[in-house]
Amino acid sequence: MPKKIIIGSIVIFALAGISSAGEVQELSPRVSLCRDSVNGVFIESQGQVLVIYGDPAGRLEKAQKVLFTDSRRDLVWAGRSLVDKGAESVVPVNQVDKFAKVDDFWSAFVKNRYHDYDQQTTKILAEPLDVSRTVRGGDVIEWKDLSLRVLDTPGYSRGSVSYFVDVDGRRYGFVGDLIYGDGHLFDLYSLQDAVADAQIRGYHGYAGRIGDLISSLREVLKQNPDILIPARGPVVETPESAVNLLIQRLQAAYSNYLSINAGHWYFKDRYETLAKRALESPADVDWMAYATVVEKRPPDWVIPIRNSRLLLSKDGSGLLVDCGSTAIIAEITKLVKTKRLSGLDGVYVTHYHDDHTDKVAELVRQFQCPVYSCRELADVLERPEAYRLPAMTANRIANLTPLAHGQKKRWKEFDLTSYYFPGQTLYHGALLVERDDGQKIFFIGDSFTPSGMDDYCLLNRNFLHRGTGYFYCLDLLLKMPQDYLLVNQHVVETFRFNKPQLEHMIEVLTKRTEILADLFPWDDPNYGIDERWARIHPYGQKAGFGQNIEITVKILNHSSSVRTFTVKPNVPEGFGLEPKKMSRSVEPRKEAEIRFRATVPSDAAKSLYIITCDVEFDKWDLRHWCESMLEISP
Repeated sequence: MPKKIIIGSIVIFALAGISSAGEVQELSPRVSLCRDSVNGVFIESQGQVLVIYGDPAGRLEKAQKVLFTDSRRDLVWAGRSLVDKGAESVVPVNQVDKFAKVDDFWSAFVKNRYHDYDQQTTKILAEPLDVSRTVRGGDVIEWKDLSLRVLDTPGYSRGSVSYFVDVDGRRYGFVGDLIYGDGHLFDLYSLQDAVADAQIRGYHGYAGRIGDLISSLREVLKQNPDILIPARGPVVETPESAVNLLIQRLQAAYSNYLSINAGHWYFKDRYETLAKRALESPADVDWMAYATVVEKRPPDWVIPIRNSRLLLSKDGSGLLVDCGSTAIIAEITKLVKTKRLSGLDGVYVTHYHDDHTDKVAELVRQFQCPVYSCRELADVLERPEAYRLPAMTANRIANLTPLAHGQKKRWKEFDLTSYYFPGQTLYHGALLVERDDGQKIFFIGDSFTPSGMDDYCLLNRNFLHRGTGYFYCLDLLLKMPQDYLLVNQHVVETFRFNKPQLEHMIEVLTKRTEILADLFPWDDPNYGIDERWARIHPYGQKAGFGQNIEITVKILNHSSSVRTFTVKPNVPEGFGLEPKKMSRSVEPRKEAEIRFRATVPSDAAKSLYIITCDVEFDKWDLRHWCESMLEISP
């Protein structure tokens, strides 16, 4: 039988026991929970309602206050309608601009999305939200006969807060995305950040806020809560065991990551600082020994020029690997003037990061040489504006020659073989160079150093399916005869791992997959490390008044079985959209597209619009999950 829950003058019908999506469950006489894609908590006092997170199912006509723990748009949408109806909004002081000044963020992001080394999630509101009050840790919100205490709880995001209140003889904690159910975390990529005390910038900060998250979880337990209600997912009725289990899983994941990471070669002391922050001691990490073969310098036909490498043939002509700065072009020009280099026969681009690509187009204009890359990388280089990825250049590379995996090319006294090599990033290639005298150098971009794998930016999309990502790269290295040397262009030394080391890295990755499967609530752990499994393509586009545009949503089904995904674009007011919603079944581990057509109104008032999409599959209903940027050209 439906049970009446009376909140002030509002009557809500709810099923007794565990509620399904959108239903309201009474947790105690004055506290009710609406479980939906976001949790909504309703607290009644003296005929009024205070709401935590929002009203995801639209059960309330109005509320007096809405308390937000975080500014993420996939959470805040649930409270917007109540604020629009007059409810007072309470937001973390350190995130107030992410509520009130989002237009400034997006206007700047048209440019700032290139050369982006901060690597923060862009789940920012598309439209601003009115802010009534800001709070920080130590504040107390006095409301009716209740006192809600504010605790700073950064970790899952920067500057987030939690709220605690004693009501109906129980102490409730509302902790945002700090935890999901009993011992889980919604994802790991949201933790990417700089770590100041380790001198690690955002790009290199894999789960950089993990130490903050663990500290915040421990502070939550110090509040002695009886029950935790996260922003989404199940209620946590045994906080101590659930939080301790989450900390244990987080530490296991981070120790595994550090043990075979490339950064230990570059920043040994800094990485030990990272270990101390999350694990208490560097001794808790089973660091892999450095590569068994490390040569001080490459052979004399390989000339290091900053983070590029020039291959020099016996007749004086050259082939360049990557070009990210004018200083590299200046050095090439100098070599030509001194007649050590007769000219450039081509450029091979290993990956899209700006320090490898920013000046390729300028180099080509000056030396009139062809450009090559692996096929999987080509579109990113030709149309960077279509992608949202770390450390990108805005400079297109035209007239690119894409090469298939394993495609060979003869150049002077060298055999060249291009490979798809999705190590450091999903869009990454590598070039095997074999000289006629038997010397072999494998140019792998930034994918390995002698200490391990360069996977410290989660937004680079390093998958953990067997046969993808670093599994793919390690399998390739195992198949190759052990007579090559590896070149990472940020490392002067050439090096080679022995077979046991390669097998060890595969074992560590396999264990990582198991650890993350326990950590995340998803049916496949790759959803928790790949923010862009659902993405709007192109990410950035331009259109004129009255023009039709295509919104293509690319869905990568990480699950091991067929999944049906339903997508609903959220276009600005006045825009036309066809169809309004669409579903598609996607094969396991495959990417598919869902296409929509939108029409820009002839009287569009803004020069920039943010379009978001809701994505639904299996048990997940993810609102405003992915976004794209639309610039209006007069």
